[in-house]
Amino acid sequence: MELLPLITTKEVENFHVEYGTEVLEQLEQLVEDDPSGSGKIIFSGHRGCGKSTLLAEFCRQMDDRYFTVFFSISDLIEMSDVNHINILFAIAVQLMDAAEKQQIPIKQSIKESFYNWFATKTKTKIDELGASGSVGFNLFKMIQGKLKADATIREEIKQEFIRKVSDLVATINEIAAVVEDGAKKPIMVVIDDLDKLDLGVVRQIYQEHIKALFLPNFRMILTTPISALRDVSLAATWKRKPTIKSCSCQSQNYLNAGKAGILMLFP
Repeated sequence: MELLPLITTKEVENFHVEYGTEVLEQLEQLVEDDPSGSGKIIFSGHRGCGKSTLLAEFCRQMDDRYFTVFFSISDLIEMSDVNHINILFAIAVQLMDAAEKQQIPIKQSIKESFYNWFATKTKTKIDELGASGSVGFNLFKMIQGKLKADATIREEIKQEFIRKVSDLVATINEIAAVVEDGAKKPIMVVIDDLDKLDLGVVRQIYQEHIKALFLPNFRMILTTPISALRDVSLAATWKRKPTIKSCSCQSQNYLNAGKAGILMLFP
């Protein structure tokens, strides 16, 4: 029998058993104690320990204080093709998609400039997306499908930004600033299922391209496999980050019991 995470409010109401309170409290403390407003947290744990359920619950608890964007990378990108560029592009897509769904007030001219940017990068024709009021919703639904299914689109996005990732991040930060202004809340992006990547891919993302991945100017929580925490080269990279904070969740025994894992904050 396959055990699936409890993501939606209805799933939680039907099946949730209270656990992980201390993990949620530690996560909240790390987020709230971040003076920069753009700290990055790495969240890890053994496979099947309940990370996805805990992160979804954490986002629900923080919704009143933050504009939370929670998504699984596996829903947007083919897992064999995940890299730092398409993670960043997926963040941009999910920010705008969440803003559309929550009807965050954004000046129409600014919206349209973002629509055109996304449409150009993904070869999507805006005039085929229906009435003006539904363009944004339809656009991001279509882009999400393309990112998942179209390897050519993913490769073209990668090749365009691989040597100018700062341009991609600049657009992400511009989107974030507009969304924050409309939502009147700071942004927190939570990306799940990065812990399901092979260790070689994890090294590329969290070691070779960690600086680029952490450039967005808002809080982020990203999962990583437990094996990455034991990897010597990755550990050395993380230790070189300034003022790194780390904590285990309710002691090492809590980890060994199969509960959620280790938290690290990169200010």
